[in-house]
Amino acid sequence: DSEKSGGESWFWQQKGEEIHVRIVCNPPATKKDISVKFKASSLAASVHGVTIIDGSLAGKVEVDECTWCLSADKSELQIMLTQVAGRTDAWPALLA
Repeated sequence: DSEKSGGESWFWQQKGEEIHVRIVCNPPATKKDISVKFKASSLAASVHGVTIIDGSLAGKVEVDECTWCLSADKSELQIMLTQVAGRTDAWPALLA
Protein backbone atom coordinates (compact mmCIF):
# COMPACT_ATOMS: atom_id res chain seq x y z
CA ASP A 1 0.00 0.00 0.00
CA SER A 2 1.14 3.52 -0.68
CA GLU A 3 2.08 5.88 2.12
CA LYS A 4 -0.70 8.12 3.42
CA SER A 5 -0.41 11.48 5.12
CA GLY A 6 -1.85 11.32 8.61
CA GLY A 7 -1.28 14.86 9.72
CA GLU A 8 0.93 17.86 9.26
CA SER A 9 4.15 16.06 10.16
CA TRP A 10 3.44 12.33 9.97
CA PHE A 11 2.77 9.61 7.42
CA TRP A 12 1.74 5.97 7.66
CA GLN A 13 1.76 2.88 5.49
CA GLN A 14 0.48 -0.66 5.92
CA LYS A 15 2.08 -3.86 4.64
CA GLY A 16 -0.01 -6.86 5.65
CA GLU A 17 0.09 -7.16 9.42
CA GLU A 18 2.67 -4.37 9.80
CA ILE A 19 1.90 -0.67 10.04
CA HIS A 20 4.75 1.81 9.67
CA VAL A 21 4.49 5.39 10.91
CA ARG A 22 7.00 8.14 10.08
CA ILE A 23 7.10 11.37 12.07
CA VAL A 24 9.24 14.26 10.85
CA CYS A 25 11.49 15.61 13.64
CA ASN A 26 12.23 19.28 13.09
CA PRO A 27 14.69 20.07 14.59
CA PRO A 28 16.35 16.62 14.67
CA ALA A 29 15.68 14.71 17.89
CA THR A 30 17.54 12.49 20.33
CA LYS A 31 16.02 9.53 22.19
CA LYS A 32 15.50 11.85 25.20
CA ASP A 33 13.24 14.06 23.04
CA ILE A 34 10.97 11.15 22.10
CA SER A 35 8.04 9.63 23.97
CA VAL A 36 6.09 6.71 22.46
CA LYS A 37 3.40 4.79 24.35
CA PHE A 38 1.96 1.61 22.82
CA LYS A 39 -1.35 0.15 23.99
CA ALA A 40 -3.40 -2.64 22.41
CA SER A 41 -5.76 -0.18 20.74
CA SER A 42 -4.09 3.23 21.02
CA LEU A 43 -0.86 5.07 20.25
CA ALA A 44 0.67 8.20 21.73
CA ALA A 45 3.83 9.79 20.32
CA SER A 46 5.46 13.11 21.11
CA VAL A 47 8.65 14.81 19.92
CA HIS A 48 10.31 17.69 21.80
CA GLY A 49 7.36 17.65 24.24
CA VAL A 50 4.84 18.24 21.44
CA THR A 51 2.15 15.57 20.99
CA ILE A 52 2.06 14.46 17.34
CA ILE A 53 -0.23 11.41 17.60
CA ASP A 54 -2.55 10.54 20.48
CA GLY A 55 -5.61 8.44 19.87
CA SER A 56 -7.34 5.13 19.30
CA LEU A 57 -5.94 2.96 16.53
CA ALA A 58 -8.11 1.63 13.71
CA GLY A 59 -7.33 -1.91 14.91
CA LYS A 60 -5.63 -3.82 17.71
CA VAL A 61 -1.85 -4.35 17.87
CA GLU A 62 0.51 -6.72 19.68
CA VAL A 63 2.11 -4.29 22.15
CA ASP A 64 5.16 -6.54 22.71
CA GLU A 65 5.92 -6.53 18.97
CA CYS A 66 5.64 -2.76 18.50
CA THR A 67 8.82 -0.73 18.40
CA TRP A 68 10.29 2.61 17.39
CA CYS A 69 13.66 4.03 16.32
CA LEU A 70 15.22 7.24 15.05
CA SER A 71 16.58 7.52 11.52
CA ALA A 72 20.38 7.76 11.21
CA ASP A 73 20.25 11.55 10.79
CA LYS A 74 17.71 11.83 13.66
CA SER A 75 15.28 13.78 11.46
CA GLU A 76 12.60 11.07 11.53
CA LEU A 77 10.92 8.98 14.23
CA GLN A 78 9.96 5.59 12.79
CA ILE A 79 7.26 3.57 14.57
CA MET A 80 6.47 -0.05 13.69
CA LEU A 81 3.14 -1.56 14.77
CA THR A 82 2.14 -5.23 14.38
CA GLN A 83 -1.53 -6.21 14.24
CA VAL A 84 -2.72 -8.91 16.65
CA ALA A 85 -1.94 -12.47 15.55
CA GLY A 86 -3.54 -13.55 12.33
CA ARG A 87 -4.91 -10.11 11.41
CA THR A 88 -3.97 -8.47 8.15
CA ASP A 89 -7.04 -6.27 7.81
CA ALA A 90 -6.47 -3.16 5.73
CA TRP A 91 -6.90 -0.17 8.01
CA PRO A 92 -8.88 2.72 6.47
CA ALA A 93 -6.85 5.14 8.60
CA LEU A 94 -4.22 4.89 11.33
CA LEU A 95 -6.53 6.38 13.94
CA ALA A 96 -10.15 5.38 14.49
